[in-house]
Amino acid sequence: MITPTKSATEFIQAIAEAKNQSRQAVANPCHVSELTSLPSFVYEKLRNIVDYKDEHLLRKNAIRRFLKRKFVLPQLSRQPETAARSLVRELILSRYLPNDSLPETIIPELGQVLTKYYALWEELEKRGCAVPRWREYTVGLAAVECDARLVALGERHAYLLFAYRLIKQTINLADGLESEETKSVQLMLAIQRTMERADRDIINMYLLRHYYPAWFTLPPAEAALDLGPQYDTILKTFTQVGNHKLGRHLQPLVKRLLVPLIIFRDMLRYDQTAWELIKNPVALERAAHETYEHFWQATRRRILRKGFHAMAYIFVTKMLLAVLLELPYEKFVIGAISYLPLTINLAFPALLMAVITLLIKSPGQANEARAVLGIKEMIYGGQADFFQPRKFRTSRHGFWKRFIYALLYIVTMGASLGAVVLVLWQLGFNPLSGTMFILFMSLVSFFGLALRQQARQLKVLSSRETMLGFLVDFFTLPVLSFGKWLATTFDRVNVFVFLLDFMFEVPFKSLLKAIEEWFAFLKEKKEEMY
Repeated sequence: MITPTKSATEFIQAIAEAKNQSRQAVANPCHVSELTSLPSFVYEKLRNIVDYKDEHLLRKNAIRRFLKRKFVLPQLSRQPETAARSLVRELILSRYLPNDSLPETIIPELGQVLTKYYALWEELEKRGCAVPRWREYTVGLAAVECDARLVALGERHAYLLFAYRLIKQTINLADGLESEETKSVQLMLAIQRTMERADRDIINMYLLRHYYPAWFTLPPAEAALDLGPQYDTILKTFTQVGNHKLGRHLQPLVKRLLVPLIIFRDMLRYDQTAWELIKNPVALERAAHETYEHFWQATRRRILRKGFHAMAYIFVTKMLLAVLLELPYEKFVIGAISYLPLTINLAFPALLMAVITLLIKSPGQANEARAVLGIKEMIYGGQADFFQPRKFRTSRHGFWKRFIYALLYIVTMGASLGAVVLVLWQLGFNPLSGTMFILFMSLVSFFGLALRQQARQLKVLSSRETMLGFLVDFFTLPVLSFGKWLATTFDRVNVFVFLLDFMFEVPFKSLLKAIEEWFAFLKEKKEEMY
């Protein structure tokens, strides 16, 4: 009889305990009147179109926006428990959290977290911080820690720990140039980026826990005084560790090795008899195939939804730029409006996004069989080669090789963009409309690559390399790199997001709160009459 390995049994036990804790009834829950829930929910949906982000980050980013107002705007009160109660209220109204799902005891817990970050903020403003954008890093850390208090993370930690142990014994990091600590940290970062699609804030929180655990145990005032003098060094360490070349080299291999665990996680999410399932290898294999198909269909629907979301985001942004920049430029500088370039500029980015989205296809049956084999080996062990130990070495090139490759890369980018510019010139594009076309083509290409990466979550078999694929990669990689740079830069200077966050969201949320308080007052008066 085939039995699960000891590590798999301990992992299932940890998952079962975490699920039981999350199902426990909440005593004295936080209740919010839902009179203003619909406008709050609609606003969040509209805002998420303007500020395109992954769905799993939306709640954390909503907390981030709330805290940014509380930290940055001087006229807002910094009363920790008042802010904590307002935060919970906003998240419930915006439907990021279910009503009556949190106990009232969460308010003082969140208040303690905010007290700590308020103290750190004041210490840094008084002392000064040499690292640019330290305020954004601090608000991001506060958002992740608040999110961790609001949502139980026992199940998530169980998956991360099991994934780390599984990959650690599979990959032999035969690299004498890096310390064991560096290898372990980079492996965990690669796992988090794969399992959770972790962004910079989540990565920084893990690094803070790893390099400075005292932050989570000291009293708020003492923690702020202790961390303040070291904050410059800590933030620089975050950047260096987060951009380490070993992590970039590990990521593709970790993605393939974690496919069985990602499918198994989805299997446990829907199957309530995990213990019975893993005791029967035949039933496990059947459930694995069913879950694989279900996972791919769910991924396909999510890709289509996010593709439509990206199309709306791109179209709205392009329309606003056309009205604010292109039309005035053509009318008052060029002297005439060129309707063909304007139409192409409006329609092409959205159409390209639609084509990229619709052409994404399933990894195939051979890939599914290989993934299911990996699940069985992960649970029962055995002699299969999916998790067979392997040596891993980072590629190293000398100075002249790197110089030649960089020069070739620049020439390739110039050739790709030059060809596009030549076609645009033939179509009658002016300098501004041509620049807009290249910018949005690069952004769409990068967004499309992000969607294709989601489709490759289940990919465990390497694709067959062809000459056509090589040529496509050769000429499109510079455009994708440019699009990635644009997406990161535009995210930092998104004027529309700034206007929404500070010119509209503050009065809008204040108005909703006033309406809610008015209805509560009327309800109280009505009850007094009876």
